[in-house]
Amino acid sequence: MGDISARAVAALKESAVIAAEDTRRARRLLSAHGVVGKTVLSLRAHNENRAAQQLIQKISATGSAAYLPDAGTPGVCDPGARLVRAARAAGVAVSPIPGASALTAVLSAAGTNAAAVHFFGFPPRAAEERRRFFAGLPSFAGAVVLFESPRRIRDTAKRLAAVFGGETRAVLGREMTKLHEQFADMPLAKMAAALTSGEIPERGEFSLLVESAGETDLPPASGRKLFAALAAEMPPRKAAKIAARFCGGASSEYYRLHANENK
Repeated sequence: MGDISARAVAALKESAVIAAEDTRRARRLLSAHGVVGKTVLSLRAHNENRAAQQLIQKISATGSAAYLPDAGTPGVCDPGARLVRAARAAGVAVSPIPGASALTAVLSAAGTNAAAVHFFGFPPRAAEERRRFFAGLPSFAGAVVLFESPRRIRDTAKRLAAVFGGETRAVLGREMTKLHEQFADMPLAKMAAALTSGEIPERGEFSLLVESAGETDLPPASGRKLFAALAAEMPPRKAAKIAARFCGGASSEYYRLHANENK
């Protein structure tokens, strides 16, 4: 409730129509800040295309509208991107009102001096896609930022420790700016252990920042694809040598990535 800005409250009061990801939560927020008598429409991930057109029609009739996500910033791992594109295509002006954002919150609380920030949102859920996703992250130098659900945060921490090394510094923000806010600043191996032991509860919303040194000798993508296909048919060490011979990179790096993915 306290994260909302005075400008956002003013915009909500001035908007003829309000769309929201969760209409019940939106109404509680509006009531708490004295925004009353507004039509509140549902605009969620599964109905965004249809609801966006409905909202644009309302704007044509009333002149203005506002959109509220459930938490965070519209279009940043929240619905809103398709609404923005549809509005601009229809000639409707779009104005962002800065507010709560898990990405900027974890960056500001991490105390990192990284020259670059690589934001990946939520990692894939499917097993093979997750393996490929995490194997590629060490090639990015700087602050690597992920979001994760409580169902997969422990697995994510273990995978990050495997590919980056257990001593790599990471900062985890849980339920940031909410009642049960918690931060953990520790090596990845210790973080994975804390999630396993319950020291860090697997509840709420998680943002995770890893300080990545980057790996310039990471095998090329074409080689990794070839290695994955070969490793399914022959011993990994032999597959690594063939992939290195045809696509470049060190065979030891192919094998190391394979070993990390299968820990």
